[in-house]
Amino acid sequence: MKQGLLSIIISAYNPGEWLRGILESIKAQMVEYPDVEIIVVDDGSAENLKWVKDYGAKYKRQKNKGAGVARNTGLGMATGEYIQFLDADDEIYDNFLSIVFSNMRDGYDWVSYDWECDKHKNWALQNKGELAINCAVWAYTFRTDFIGDARFDGSMKYGSDILWLRSLLYDDCKHKHDSRIFYNYRWCGNNDSICHRKLRGEL
Repeated sequence: MKQGLLSIIISAYNPGEWLRGILESIKAQMVEYPDVEIIVVDDGSAENLKWVKDYGAKYKRQKNKGAGVARNTGLGMATGEYIQFLDADDEIYDNFLSIVFSNMRDGYDWVSYDWECDKHKNWALQNKGELAINCAVWAYTFRTDFIGDARFDGSMKYGSDILWLRSLLYDDCKHKHDSRIFYNYRWCGNNDSICHRKLRGEL
């Protein structure tokens, strides 16, 4: 494990140009915050995503097995002290790395964040309880040693975030909620997202 390093694990399934946007944003922010490794796990996209190596990312392509398995693969590749999950079809803002490092360098085991949905904060209202802030793993940053051997249930094509988070989030550790927003969840316009596929009965 490399002290002070943030491992960003991006699970990707047919992300289109949105993934390139995330990678460009990360690389731009790494000028000020260079202690980052980027891991892209291609979960059987129609287009080979090997081009992500041009951004210095570690890359692994596997058969389509779902986001949970892709994230497990990413955890196995990660070498950083901290873990951040991202979805390849969403968006991060220019304050992403500054917010993550400002929290994790203070020694928290996990930190949760507010977020937006299609640029609207009122579409993503948070539960007031810190242990039930969000059901999505990208709304958190974790210390790697806090995660330990915890892995996502690979048999679940949908909702493995919730089960995994429930196994990890508890009060008996150093944690906080940061109401600053660095993440935009894209709901509209992405018909290949896991939520849309679930609604169409494909999962």
